[in-house]
Order: sequence, then C-alpha cells, then structure tokens
Amino acid sequence: MKETDRRILRILIPVILENALMMLSTMILTGYIGRLTVSEISYYGLQNRIYGIYYMLFKGIAVGVLVLIGAAAGRGDRDECHRLLKNSYAGVFPAAILLLTMVFFASRQILGIMTSDPELLDGAQNFLRQTMWFYPLMAVVALNASAFQANGNTRTPMIIAAMGNFVNISLGYVLIFGIGGIGGYGLRGAAMSQNISFVVMLTAGFFFLYGKRGLFEGKLLQFPDVHLPVIKEIYRVGIPASLESSAWQIATIFISRVILLYGKDTYAAYQLGLQAEGFCDIMSAGFMTAALSLSSNAIGARDYEAHRVSYRRLVHFGLIISVITMLYLALMSRFTLNLLTDKEELVTIALLYMRLMILSQIPQHLQKICAGYIRTAGYTKSPMLISMTGLWIVRVPLSILAGQILHLPVFWLWLIFDLDQWTRYTIALIMMKKYRILEYDDTLQSAYGS
Repeated sequence: MKETDRRILRILIPVILENALMMLSTMILTGYIGRLTVSEISYYGLQNRIYGIYYMLFKGIAVGVLVLIGAAAGRGDRDECHRLLKNSYAGVFPAAILLLTMVFFASRQILGIMTSDPELLDGAQNFLRQTMWFYPLMAVVALNASAFQANGNTRTPMIIAAMGNFVNISLGYVLIFGIGGIGGYGLRGAAMSQNISFVVMLTAGFFFLYGKRGLFEGKLLQFPDVHLPVIKEIYRVGIPASLESSAWQIATIFISRVILLYGKDTYAAYQLGLQAEGFCDIMSAGFMTAALSLSSNAIGARDYEAHRVSYRRLVHFGLIISVITMLYLALMSRFTLNLLTDKEELVTIALLYMRLMILSQIPQHLQKICAGYIRTAGYTKSPMLISMTGLWIVRVPLSILAGQILHLPVFWLWLIFDLDQWTRYTIALIMMKKYRILEYDDTLQSAYGS
C-alpha cells in the first residue's frame, strides 16, 4: 500500500502543480484583464468558451492516446509507445487544422449562440481571430503530455506548463499595459502573449520527448508506418472522452446565454468566479490522469490486485483533497476575487457562486476516478454518457427553466450546477457496480492488452 501511495503521489503532485501553474497564469491574466473594461472582460470570457471547446475536443483524443500508450508501457513495449504517439500526430493534427477552418468561417454564428449583443459579438470575434491560428499547436501539446503521463511521468508536462505560463505572465503584463514609455496593446496584448506561450510549450515538448535523455531520444526523424487501424483505435478510445470534454464546453455556451440575461456584470462576475474556482479544478484534474495511468498500466501488466488497490487509495486521497478545496472556497474566496478585480459589485456576485460550489467538491473529485477506471476497463462510452446526462438532463435544461422561463434569482443556477455534479457521481458509482469494474481479472485483457 505504501508503494501504491508513492506512485499515486508521484503522479498526482506534478499534475496538480502543472494545473496550479496554468491556473495561476490564467488568474494573473484575468487580473490584468479585470483592470480593463467590463466589456473587454466579457470578450475574453466569450473567446475562452470557443477555445475551451476546441482544446477539449483534442484533450479528449489525448486521453485515448494515454490509455493506449499506458497499456503498452505496462507491457514494457517502448517501440509500441512511440508508434502510437507518431500515429496520433498523423491522425490528429490534420483534424485540428480542419476544425480551425470551420471555426474561422463560423465564428460569429458560434458566438451568436451565447449573445446577440452586436458590441459583444464584434469584440469577441475580433479577439478570437487574433488567437485561433495557434489552437492546433495545443492539440499536439496535449498528445505530448499524454505520452509522458502514460509512462507515469507527470513531472515533465509540469515543467513544460511552467515554461509556457512564465512566458504568458511576463509578456502578458508588458503587452497589455506597456512598460516605461512604451504603451501596451490592451486585450490584443493578451492574445499575443497567449500565442507565444503556445509555441514555447510545443517546442519544449518535442525537446523533452526527442532530445537528449528524452523518452524517445533520437527518434524524432523516425517515422513508423502510419496504420489506419491504429488511428481508428485512437479515435475509438478517444472520441467518447473528446465528446465528454467538449460537451461541457458546449453546455457553457447555453449557460452563458442564460447568465447574460442577468446582465453584463453578472456574466463578468461569473467569469471571475470560474477563474477563482480554478484552484478546485486543478486539484481534481490530477485524479483523472492518475486513474487512467495506474489502471491502464495495471491492465497491461495483468496486475489486477494493483488495479483494485490503486482505486481504493485514489478515493482516500480524493476525500482529503475535497476537504482542502471546501476550506479554500469557505475561507479564501473573497481574497482570491479581490486579486482578480477591483470592482466590488463583481466580487459580491462571484462570492455567492464560490460559496455554493462547496456543495459539489466531493462528487467533482471522486467522479473523475470512477470515470478513469470505467474507461480503461473498455467501457469507453460510459463516462461520456454520464457527463451528457448531467449536462443535458440536469444542468442546461434546469438552468434555462430557472433563468429564462421562471426568472429566478441567479443563485438558483449555482444550485443546479451542484445538482449536476452529484447526479454524475451517483451514476458513475452505479456503473462501477454494474460493470464489476473492481472485480475483473483477465477479462480486462480484452480491452487494451495484447
């Protein structure tokens, strides 16, 4: 058990730190933008919804790559790990370019789902078109991170994130506000610093993968045969995770439209609340990665006792983290929000949101562990169905009912968000029991073994 705990912590801590660095960067940039106008805060938030959908589509495919490479790593087959990664490049990057083209031509229509305000549409579309050209780079960054994580190495993705975030933070201030006698570019400067940080993370990822003492040292110019069945398998495993991740971002478009009915101040405050709540998200993100890595490695090695013990210890750590995030939301919300903006009216609205999110911390953390184990057991569509149920049967329709039809106070939306999280966790536990996930033995070999 002690060795299992050490493995979990070796995976969890770097992932948490990586996401903490990303959150810190986002919070600092939000703090910069929070000093601009309320409209510019809204432009930034609307553009982020589009980027979130795009990135999560390919982050989900990267989850599939992690599962497949993780099983190969469990068998100790390094060449197969490399072949899977190179095939993922061949299958994913062209799709990233194609989706970028679609976003370019449909940007106003997509933004129009969230708001019909011409000023918001113009500002958000302008910001989007300054950043979207670099989106495909982040699809490759996600694939690179999965290759490391599948081999139990979450430290390197953390270092890569630190490099990109340092660039984003340092350049962001200069490019937004200027320095000395040189004027800044405002919101355009935020787009410029973000684009440069993407390039830095892509370059660093290739260096750590293929450079000296890299995971695949000296193999950068080796091109394994591209096998369509391998790419098909990557998408078979990854698409449900991709749809699950992007469905959340798509749902936020409809949620954003409802929140905008309460006014620009409420929407801007919601964006600030999401950024401040990011501390909770970074703590939970590591559990999905740990569950995928540990369970796929155990399945590949046919070590089913390790498979069961890892789950129990992950739940143990998940409960500990839940207590930490609940205390953060209870005690640190106002302090964090004051770092993000100097507008008290926005702080007051966002503070209520953060306090009510205390109710969803336990399910938010533990459902990620369940989803990881269900996915690596071969039930790749089930986590997606869980997510879809929470989003499209609970969160979105009830939010529209409360905000658009019944015109209830906005705090009812926050309570609906809590109900969504508990619904997902309850269904995940039922599926764990139904599929006997922790009772499997060699039948798991049919999923990803060889």
